[in-house]
Amino acid sequence: MKNRSSGQRDSQANIAQFISNGRSRTTPIQVEDLRSSRERLRALAAHLQAVRENERSLIAREIHDELGSMLTGLKIDLSWLAGRLPADQMSLLEKTRAMSKLVSSIIQSVRRISTDLRPAMLDDLGLVAAIEWQTQEFQGRTGICAQFTSTLGNGKLDRELDTAVFRILQETLTNVARHANATRVDITLKEKAGGIILTVRDNGKGITRRQISHRKSLGILGMRERAILLGGAVILVGIPGKGTTVTVEIPIKRPSGAARWGNGRRKSAAVIRAIR
Repeated sequence: MKNRSSGQRDSQANIAQFISNGRSRTTPIQVEDLRSSRERLRALAAHLQAVRENERSLIAREIHDELGSMLTGLKIDLSWLAGRLPADQMSLLEKTRAMSKLVSSIIQSVRRISTDLRPAMLDDLGLVAAIEWQTQEFQGRTGICAQFTSTLGNGKLDRELDTAVFRILQETLTNVARHANATRVDITLKEKAGGIILTVRDNGKGITRRQISHRKSLGILGMRERAILLGGAVILVGIPGKGTTVTVEIPIKRPSGAARWGNGRRKSAAVIRAIR
């Protein structure tokens, strides 16, 4: 009985050793495959983001130019009709005025939808003007006091950089409006050491580690991936009862291959943390 037990132990030890040796031989290959797969996924994500932004630009332009112009023409025709109705046709006059107001409301909605898809000023006037508009729009929509300061000159930078910084800002402000319970947001934009630094600071309840690491925090994950694809970083610091600070750092001149591969091994990989 003892010999059989000893034989079983030896057999189990040999199997374990065989498995261990097999793992040690295959681990480097598995790691390289995983790294390669991650790089391909980031390349795909970069491509999909570029395609999505191009589609947004096209749709926004078509909505603004074509649908907007048709609605404007309709409003002009209604005004022409109202001016030629007999004064005693009050019901018709009131109806045309109501229709004109409705068309005006639709025109405003079309402009808002077009701007939400892709602000024309981001392409025409650059990042600073787009952030100024976004700050004013955020304050008007939420009632949260928002201030923006910039030491960056006017004008356009790289399209991908402008888009990434602007979309990260939008996601950050969305999170502030939904979760922060803040009454004030301060936004700063500056250039430092050949890169763009965007800082968004609110006075809300402060983001927690659990909120950052939650599997449904896709907005934060999207912010992180946008920055990594351009060789940048996103830093979230939450202090309970004092607010959250989001810092985005993206180099103006991206490292070679960063936009294409989104190399997660770069030292500029995104950092996300919270302080308790």
